[in-house]
Amino acid sequence: MSVSISEPTIEVVLPVPEALHDPLVIQLDALGFEAFWEEPDHLKAYMPASQWRAAVREAVRDLLRRQGLPDEIEVRTIEPENWNARWESQLQPIAVGPFLIKPSWHAVPEAYATHIVLEIDPKMSFGTGYHESTRLLLQMLPDCVEPGARVLDAGTGTGILTIAALKLGAGSAIAFDIDPWAAENAQENFARNGVADRVEFRQGSIEVVPERDFDLILANIHRRVLCELLPAFREKVRPTGYVLLSGLLREERELMLETAAAHDLEPVHEAMENAWWAVMLKRTV
Repeated sequence: MSVSISEPTIEVVLPVPEALHDPLVIQLDALGFEAFWEEPDHLKAYMPASQWRAAVREAVRDLLRRQGLPDEIEVRTIEPENWNARWESQLQPIAVGPFLIKPSWHAVPEAYATHIVLEIDPKMSFGTGYHESTRLLLQMLPDCVEPGARVLDAGTGTGILTIAALKLGAGSAIAFDIDPWAAENAQENFARNGVADRVEFRQGSIEVVPERDFDLILANIHRRVLCELLPAFREKVRPTGYVLLSGLLREERELMLETAAAHDLEPVHEAMENAWWAVMLKRTV
């Protein structure tokens, strides 16, 4: 299906070297930017035009100054366009662990015929499998999904982690996200992958999930939000269940583990890729 965004989008071009992209993406996400495009010598960030304010512009410039970079940014308005056409020219199938992630317009390459196919068409939602933080959790999933497991996916984005867990044998899932793009995109991807009958999407944050006793909780979000959600994750995961966290930089490891320990959660497995770190936690009591 062709996807057109009815609202203009703001594109901000930041003169940032590649080594600083990852930490800046996390901070820009917290400011409300919803999509990013990386080039060797600059970073592009996107948000709906209705959310662009002078205060956001100044916050972006301040981020650059704190990195010792020039605070001159280029801002332009992109009129509504077919985002699928843009993605189609950029996304290719990619193998991650037992999975093959591909957009709907690509066939499954013969070499990956035995892989578990995750067909993901992104719009403005994070989670295509092309980012390290998503790949880290996908590689962890086969070790912690039991047949019939109940899954909670926090900040589901495109729904890729929920889809992967269900295709590994989980029985049901609740996926939630505060992002209005995710509400449409995730549910389309659930249907596209034949798992819509086993997953319920809810708009909002953790307050929209009163249920407990999940076997597996997944969250690929930045550190500040993960720290806020950890107490709820501890209450909602079964004593024998797992909490998988990603969206974290290597230098955030110690702080995240200290916060987890304060909520009776301990690491049972960790993984790193480039600047990113992910962890599998279990309850201690």
